[in-house]
Amino acid sequence: MNILLLGATGRVGRYVIEDALAANHHVIAVARNPTKIAVTSPNLTIVEGDLYKLEALIHALPHSIDVVINVVGGDVFKPSTVVADSVQAALTIMKALNVSRYLGITGVAEMQAQGIGGAITMALLRRSPIRHAVHDHDHAFALVKASAVNWTLAGCPYIRDSRRDGEHTSKYTLKPDYFPGGFRVISPQQVADFLVKEVDAQRFPQRIVGIWN
Repeated sequence: MNILLLGATGRVGRYVIEDALAANHHVIAVARNPTKIAVTSPNLTIVEGDLYKLEALIHALPHSIDVVINVVGGDVFKPSTVVADSVQAALTIMKALNVSRYLGITGVAEMQAQGIGGAITMALLRRSPIRHAVHDHDHAFALVKASAVNWTLAGCPYIRDSRRDGEHTSKYTLKPDYFPGGFRVISPQQVADFLVKEVDAQRFPQRIVGIWN
């Protein structure tokens, strides 16, 4: 499939590129600085562009895109709208290019709380130092949910780099819709693995899927 990737130079994006190419997909990676993408492949097209300059970006994109993967992230400790802005940009691109499928990331705070543990964790997250990121993801999820696209989101807890690249990449827990609470972690490689597999699998339409070790 032809995948449009937003957030290609970030922690998750680099692994989405690797996994998607390994699965014989064609990746169109958007980057403000293309030199940050070191991978080369006949199936990789790098488009220099800025999500805040949408008209120019849309004109630079091919018109044969099957799915958008958005893994844009920001500084979780500072007030920001970067995630919501990236979702709005993705939805605008999708409408312009007639793309219906969207895969992305969100936080566990956007899931439904399961039991007392889930409720307590949700409340703590919204009062914690990462509350700014929670608010940004809240807005982003509201945009996705209100849209007409076919979406699936990876509900991510703390994203922690693995000790070794590829360590247990395909071993993780998936839990749709409900977050049971507690401190959980996931690696960038594992998030990418789930999103790329979901391109073909299409197991969770219109759902947030919690992913953690």
